[in-house]
Amino acid sequence: MKKISPKSFYVMPLMGAVFFFFTAPISVCAQAKITSALIKPDSTDATFSPADSLNIQGAKIKPLLTVQSKSGSLAMLLSAVVPGAGQIYAHRYYTIPFIYGFGVYFSSIAIKANTQYEDYRSRFSESVRLDTAAHQGNQNLLDARDFYHDQRDEYILYLGLTYFLNIIDAYVGATLYDFDVSEDLGGSAKIQFRIPVR
Repeated sequence: MKKISPKSFYVMPLMGAVFFFFTAPISVCAQAKITSALIKPDSTDATFSPADSLNIQGAKIKPLLTVQSKSGSLAMLLSAVVPGAGQIYAHRYYTIPFIYGFGVYFSSIAIKANTQYEDYRSRFSESVRLDTAAHQGNQNLLDARDFYHDQRDEYILYLGLTYFLNIIDAYVGATLYDFDVSEDLGGSAKIQFRIPVR
């Protein structure tokens, strides 16, 4: 049996250690788990190293589309000439049915009230002519005449307000046309997901 010299007894482990350090893969993100008899076997270490996870990063892509601004004065002029034209210019199509709906409704009631007013006015005038004693006429015809007169004036006022609000709506729609309502308010925030793979 060959005898091992004391010199080779120290050199052999040293060479093995050098071989291990130079041939083992070096990882900056490596994680060592230390086991001991003092640690219970049922306890688990739930930490993951960056090497054991998959990183997914997403960044928002900003569109390169530019929105052309609209003129508020032009929108007001268009809506003053033709109600709803300023809304078409400012691309506020959904308000046009409301403008014409209220306009037609108020106009029709004002026209009907005016017809009733003229009818009761002529009938009251005839009753005054026939009342040769007091020349006061029929009080019921007078009340009906005054009621339809007030109703006509009231719905003409509503029609004027609708026309005025049509111009204001066109101005607001044009000035806020290029207002940015996107969720991207600027900045460089990134969303990062970490998915463990083991």
